[in-house]
Amino acid sequence: MSFGSDSSPASPALPAMPPELLDGAGKYRLTARHLFLGAAALLLLLAVVIPNSLPIPTAAAMGLAFFLALPGLRIDRGFRSLLALYAATVIVTVVYLVVGGMHDAPLVAIAQVFAIYIASPLLWMVIAHVLLRWLGTSRLIDWLAMLSLLCALSVGVFFYLYLRHGAAAVAFFFKGANVNLNNGFAGATMHVYGSLIFLCGAFFSSPELIRNRLLRFALLAMLLACALTSGRSALILSVPMGWLLGLVLMSRTIGNTRKSAFVQLVRYGLPMLAAAAAALFLLQAYTQIDLDTVLSAVTDKLASGGGSARVQMGHSLLAGILDNGGLGSGHGVGVDYVSDPIHPWRYELVWVATLYRVGILGALIYVLPFLLYFLGVLRLAYGRRLPARHKFMFCGLFCAFLATNTNPYIEAFCFQWMYVVPLVALFIEYPDCFRKAAE
Repeated sequence: MSFGSDSSPASPALPAMPPELLDGAGKYRLTARHLFLGAAALLLLLAVVIPNSLPIPTAAAMGLAFFLALPGLRIDRGFRSLLALYAATVIVTVVYLVVGGMHDAPLVAIAQVFAIYIASPLLWMVIAHVLLRWLGTSRLIDWLAMLSLLCALSVGVFFYLYLRHGAAAVAFFFKGANVNLNNGFAGATMHVYGSLIFLCGAFFSSPELIRNRLLRFALLAMLLACALTSGRSALILSVPMGWLLGLVLMSRTIGNTRKSAFVQLVRYGLPMLAAAAAALFLLQAYTQIDLDTVLSAVTDKLASGGGSARVQMGHSLLAGILDNGGLGSGHGVGVDYVSDPIHPWRYELVWVATLYRVGILGALIYVLPFLLYFLGVLRLAYGRRLPARHKFMFCGLFCAFLATNTNPYIEAFCFQWMYVVPLVALFIEYPDCFRKAAE
């Protein structure tokens, strides 16, 4: 045997990898993408299912998701337009922060306004843009379906723990929680009802987006049960409002334009009726909730203007608007009526409070992104080019936007996802629609 020379044939050389594969091997972008999606999933879990329960971890998850989103950020034409609208709102906020400071607004109020009106929307915009680009709107709706199930389960856990162990057992969900199950009425204090306003309006408008029929039936029934047992007028109204909006827009949605009205009504209405019947049957069989009592409470609250406290708040804010001549008194400045002794500059009537704080012109600049969004959706619907995924987003946002008239959800960073995600989704997918709507 000779070791000096080996006459055996040499092993064949491995084929060379294409340059584009070598360039992509070990790229940090893939790792950043998976890390970002994990951070975004955690953020949505905290913000959608248990909002305000863990504010510090939610803020930390939001900051982490923002920094992980930066490598994937691509400022296209639609997102640039949205950033321009955001910049206009920032100018209004800064000006009226100065005005508020001149009127002795506390430093805590100024800091909170900066965080809620400037920092938080920007973070949500960047996170939503990268999430929609990497995940897609349809896949995000699948995520929201799973999160909706968790929301409904959390409501059931809340009622069970409260009725078995008292308010201390549900302090994680809501400090100082209360449940009212008297005389056929049902109501509870939970932060998750804010998320459910968007989710009920969205899923009852577009149940076809839940592809699994069993999941569709179960989720709609659970959402309806959560709404009827919430005691919250905005949440209860989001169910029929979302259903009616979806019914109106159904013939204008891509894929449904050539189907007859009867076929569309059967396909769209039967799942709703079945889920509603199941939810009502279970509530009647296993609880003492009376549907007439619940609906009467909603109509009475609407007729009274949201209750005596909101009426007094509204009168005081309107008097403040008349005093400043519609020019605005500044952020962080309150009126004679005090809703929150700890934060006397906060008010539940966000629309009227915004007019008082930043005046008519400032309020118009604040609402301009939403007006352009609604006009863009209506333009797509008029041309029968509205995708079902954007019908879903539009109906959810519409219900959540109306709820801001009596609930300050938009002024809480953990709820701002439902006001930002629909806008970002449409702006980046249909930038020309907004340009023409603005013209």
